[in-house]
Order: sequence, then structure tokens, then C-alpha cells
Amino acid sequence: MIKYITFIFIGLFSFNAVAQEVSLEEAVSIGMENNFSIRTAKNIEKEAVLNSNYAYSAFLPVIDIASGQSFDIEDVNQQFIEGPPREINGAKSNRFNVRGDLTWTLFDGTKMFLDYKALQVERNKTRFETQAVLENTLGSIIQSYFQLVFEQYQFSVLESAVELSQERLEIAEANYEVGRFSKTELLAAQVDLNTDKSNLMNQEELVQQARVSLNLLLGQDPNQEFIATDSMSIDTSLELNQLIEDLNTRNKELLALMQQEDILKIQNKTVNTELLPQVDFNLGYGYSNLNAQAGFLLQNQALGLSYGLSLSWRIFDRLDRRRRNQTTQIAVENNTIAMQELENQLQGDLSSAYVRYKNKIDLIKLENENLDVAQENADIALERYKVGRSNSIELREFQLNSIEAESRLLNAIYLAKQAEINLLAISGNLLTKDSIN
Repeated sequence: MIKYITFIFIGLFSFNAVAQEVSLEEAVSIGMENNFSIRTAKNIEKEAVLNSNYAYSAFLPVIDIASGQSFDIEDVNQQFIEGPPREINGAKSNRFNVRGDLTWTLFDGTKMFLDYKALQVERNKTRFETQAVLENTLGSIIQSYFQLVFEQYQFSVLESAVELSQERLEIAEANYEVGRFSKTELLAAQVDLNTDKSNLMNQEELVQQARVSLNLLLGQDPNQEFIATDSMSIDTSLELNQLIEDLNTRNKELLALMQQEDILKIQNKTVNTELLPQVDFNLGYGYSNLNAQAGFLLQNQALGLSYGLSLSWRIFDRLDRRRRNQTTQIAVENNTIAMQELENQLQGDLSSAYVRYKNKIDLIKLENENLDVAQENADIALERYKVGRSNSIELREFQLNSIEAESRLLNAIYLAKQAEINLLAISGNLLTKDSIN
């Protein structure tokens, strides 16, 4: 790891001395705990885990208990083959029954085993989807954190420019009082100071906007005040070939699509299980009691056990099964196409990000050299200005060159850091990276 612009970092604390200091590690910890998308994704994963943990229930029997009691009042007119007729008005009767039934599917063409396996694969798929949300959100948090660091650094650069312009104004005032400078020099120094203060005020607004954006990602009060304390550093050891290799085995979106393909294949097999019969074991135990004022039986009471096997077999459903087989086959093909498309897109994104990453690393070296020269020229120009050997236009030019050189260096480092984070996220290494700062 190599670190840059740490000399600017020292001046950041003058920006807001009372604000809380937050490191990248602390920001990530807060975001992983509070971010709304992450919390939702974790709950979805919990649901999939619960479903897979209870998937064995398909192998267990089902027990039902039913009970009922009814009362009847009827006018009864009964005619018998032998004997006189019988007529009863308002005959009362009541029935009571309670029964427990056990149904245990012994064989259903292996559907229960396929359903069990599908829930396990669904759990794995959901885990990868959750990790994809975690990784995407983590990348956004890191990007947003370094956006705030970048804006704070820019604020520090402009703050230094204000200090230099203030010093220049004081020099101009002193020289004007002794007659060495004209009032034009004094007014020019005042105008440049006001310009630098205006730029500083605008930059303060950008810092606040970056802080609000980060707070939203962290799931906390948007107006929470804090200072991002980590300096940007670039890992220069990333290699494109290794990143492409990691992409195929670690990218969570690709892994989730692989699990989805397995689920679709299981669904296709499930359709074929309907070609076989289903065998259930049935066991029941019940009690019933009938009391009646009319009929052949005045009372009938029964208590007993029943058991047996039942077989059900759909003899013909070929057309519907063929339709479902074909639709699942198409779904598998579409999923394969989606995997190929995503892999191709990710490789393209990876290559583009790597070119940008290498280019910005080279640019950082160049801008470092430019900054050294620009700062040395600005220092020389200031000393010449103090003794009256340089005018305000020349000093301002070198001062602006120094500010622009620092801004270009900051921008190169920030863009290199962005590219590094993108490379790690696309290749699936962001969650496993020991240090991303």
C-alpha cells in the first residue's frame, strides 16, 4: 500500500474541531448495522434459512383432529314394511363425534426429496443475494466516505489559499503604507482574498452535501456532524488476470444465478415425479354417539381405530406436464443467457476500471512531481513579492498554479481509489478484503 497527501490531512482538523472523528472502519461498521437495504436483505435471508431448517417437515406425517356436535328437531313420519306407521312431532336427536386422523405420505415419486433440496439451494441463493447487497452497499459507503475525504482535502487546499491571500494582503498593506506599493496592488490583493473566501464557502457546501450522502447510506441522521479521518491510499498490487479469475468464483450476482439454475433444474425434475403414483398411510381413531327419539336406533355409540393405505395416480396429464417441462427448460436457457450476459458485462466493466486504475496511478506520480514544482514556484514568488521584486499578477499566477496542482493530484488519487473499489467490488473481493484504506 502507498499513501499520498498525508501532509494535507494535518490541516483538516481546523475545518471543524468539535465534530466527531470517524474512521472508514467505523463508518463501515455503522453502515453494516443500520443501512436499510442491508437490514431488509438480512431479513429475507433469515426467511430462507427458516424455510430450509424446517424443510424436513415434508417427510413427517400430518395429524388432524376434528370434532362436532349437532342437534335436530324434526317431525317424523315413518312407514314400515310390516307394522303400523309411526308419527312423531318434534322428535329430538343429537350427534357428537371426535376423530383424529394421521396421514403419512410414504412415496410421492421423490417429490418430497426434490422439494427439500430446492429449499437448501434457495437458502444458498438468498445468501449470495444478501452478500451482493452487502457488497454493493459496502462499495457505496466506501465511495461516499472517500468522496467526503476528497471534499475535505479540497477544503483544506482552499483554506491554505485563503491563508496565503491573507498574508499577501497584509504584505500589500504594509508596503502601501510605506509607499512601496500602489493602491492598485492593495485592492488586487483584497479582491483575490475575497475570491478565495468565496471558493472556500462553496467548498464547505460540497463538504456538507458529501456528509449528508454518507449519513443516508449509514442509516443515521442526515445532519450528523463528523469528520472523515482516513487518508486515501491506493493498492497498486491489483492484477487484471487475477481479478478476472476471481470474478467467475467470487462475484455474488453470478453465484446467485448459478444457484437459480439449479433451482430451475430441480423444478423440472419435480414435474416428472407426477408420472409415478402417490402412496399414503392412513390411521384414524374416533368416537361417535347418536341419541334419537325416532328411527331404528334410539342410541348408537362407536369407538374404534381405522387404518390402511391409499394410492392415487394421475393416469393422464401428459399435455400439461409437457407444457411445464418446456417452460422450465426455457427458464433454464434464459438463466444461462443471463449468466453469460452478466459475466460478459462484468468483464467489460472490470477491464475499463483496470485501465482507469492504472492510468490514474501513473497520473498520481506525474501530478506529485508537478505539485512539488508548483509549490516551489509559489514559495519563490511569495518571497520575491515580500521584497518588492515581483508583482501581484505574477504571485497570483503561481499561487493559482499551486492550488490547481494540488486539486489535480487530489482528483487523480480520488479517481484511482474509485477504480480500485470498483475492481474489488466487481471481482467479488470487497467483502473479503482485509483493508480497503
